[in-house]
Amino acid sequence: MPNSAHEQDRYEPPVECIRVARVHIAEVMRSLAVLSADASERCTDLLGEAGTQLQSAAAMLNGLETPDDANLRLEVEGLRQELKMLAYALAESDRLVSGWIRRIGTISGGYTEQGASAPLFLVKKVNISG
Repeated sequence: MPNSAHEQDRYEPPVECIRVARVHIAEVMRSLAVLSADASERCTDLLGEAGTQLQSAAAMLNGLETPDDANLRLEVEGLRQELKMLAYALAESDRLVSGWIRRIGTISGGYTEQGASAPLFLVKKVNISG
């Protein structure tokens, strides 16, 4: 850790960016338990903000050269990987659910997956009364 007050001041901005990114990632993880359109949009916003914070921290750390920088850089890289996995999982989940909903909608709605009307099939029925 930095010893002098000046060195401590140099570390506050990157450390604060890392802290904010960590808080946003944790909030996204908690929000995954709540199924709503608002939660989904909020997660997207939080992931974007966490990415911005990590980029800022990395840029600030590029200008610093002390032994503690390596630990902070490792933490930034770890959070970047976590953020990347979260974003990928959410995007793939969205793709899966959207495809599933589209498939269900086309089957029950009388349309093909391309959006055209489904072909009509004539059913031959014989009605004998008598």
